[in-house]
Amino acid sequence: MVGVDSSIAPCPADAGPTRDDRRPLTRRDARVDAWIAVLALALGLTTLGLSAVIVAADDAAASPSGVESVLWLVALCAPVAFRRRLPVTVLVVVSLVFLAAQLRGYPDTLTPSIVEFVAIFTANAWAARRGVALVVSVVVTAVMFVWLGVWLRSVSVSDGTVPDPVTLASIAYTLAYNGIVLVTAIAFGRAARLSASRLHALERAGVGLRAAQELVADRAINEERTRLARELHDVVAHHVAVIGIQAGAARRTLDRPDVARGALSAVESTARTTIDELDRLLSVLRSSDGESGPAPAGLDALPELLAATRALGLDVRFTVGGEGRDVPESIGVTLFRITQEALTNTLKHGNASVADVRLCYHDRTVEVVILDDGRSRAGQSTPPTAGSDDRPVDPRVTAPSGGAGRGQRGMRERVDLHGGELEFGPRPRGGYRVRAVLPVGACGGSPSDTVESDTVEPGAGRPIDVRASSPTPETSEES
Repeated sequence: MVGVDSSIAPCPADAGPTRDDRRPLTRRDARVDAWIAVLALALGLTTLGLSAVIVAADDAAASPSGVESVLWLVALCAPVAFRRRLPVTVLVVVSLVFLAAQLRGYPDTLTPSIVEFVAIFTANAWAARRGVALVVSVVVTAVMFVWLGVWLRSVSVSDGTVPDPVTLASIAYTLAYNGIVLVTAIAFGRAARLSASRLHALERAGVGLRAAQELVADRAINEERTRLARELHDVVAHHVAVIGIQAGAARRTLDRPDVARGALSAVESTARTTIDELDRLLSVLRSSDGESGPAPAGLDALPELLAATRALGLDVRFTVGGEGRDVPESIGVTLFRITQEALTNTLKHGNASVADVRLCYHDRTVEVVILDDGRSRAGQSTPPTAGSDDRPVDPRVTAPSGGAGRGQRGMRERVDLHGGELEFGPRPRGGYRVRAVLPVGACGGSPSDTVESDTVEPGAGRPIDVRASSPTPETSEES
């Protein structure tokens, strides 16, 4: 089909709108059109030679000379080389040359008719303005019919005699045949245009779809990298911090073998746990059949985490508020990792002696709050000077806001995945506070649930009151 070439790469999606709804022309199209013109000329020379022989035997005087006939043929075929660049102009030129050559008695009608068909087809298939191409094609067709009628009358009727039925049938047949050819050229051209336009639209859509697929793939890769980095940090940072603390304790208590032995046993146990966690993570990466491997630690593992943290010398107190219910595994893992990261930071940076973990089930959310009594000053960003408060600076406080640390950034990413809320920062009277609220749907409990226990908030003298209202850093603890 004219204008449809699958070997040509689709035009870029961002090439901008053109006057035509088809693909842009290429140099290859120009070469193809030139070859079509050459082939038409070769065919015309062949049919011209045969026609000259036939006419010579009949009435050679009425036909132009051989040189003139060749010139008429060249004038007829040469515009075909520009048929797709100037389709309407080529149609007008070819039609005028066709009529002029026939009036001069050009002996051949086959090649001129083929060239006229190609010109009408191309104008309707490639013109920038379809309406103009249709109007010009109809006008050319009408003129051709008028000329054909006059010519048939001149050759079939003479001396004013009434034509016989055979002559009339011959005239009607010729008119119908040529009419079908010309109308078919218009119809085929418009059909080719519609088909090529749809193909071009599909090519552009394919380019956009491939770009979107690449974008989605890149985004998925980046998200997976972020997830793996977050998992590795959660696994390695906590356990390595524990190993470092226990190794330091063993070094300082070498003169007390029993204490050092206990610290080294804790190092060994933590190292084994780290290896198990890494093995679980690697098994997920190596899985090719969709198996997710062992489930990561969730809320059920919180007591074990708190017990392991207590073994490091940090007094961890745990309070549960509301009616405990099952939560989605991803929510449980997120809450566990946030608690793990907060306690790890307390051990590494907080210089705290007491930590308080509060888990509260509300109507449609679950909340975890981790507090500690770290002895750093809230907002302090410079080392203490002589004569000033000699409490050490908490790196969690001096870090840039927004969770620039990997652990805080990981907590933020986990919470954002579930559309939850995360708050962390220093407390007014010292220490640090991390609070995360995740939506889980109706999970029991009510906004007025209050849990009271003998767990005393560090630095306070009243029982803990965990409510469903979302406390702010200023109202969630004593002023």
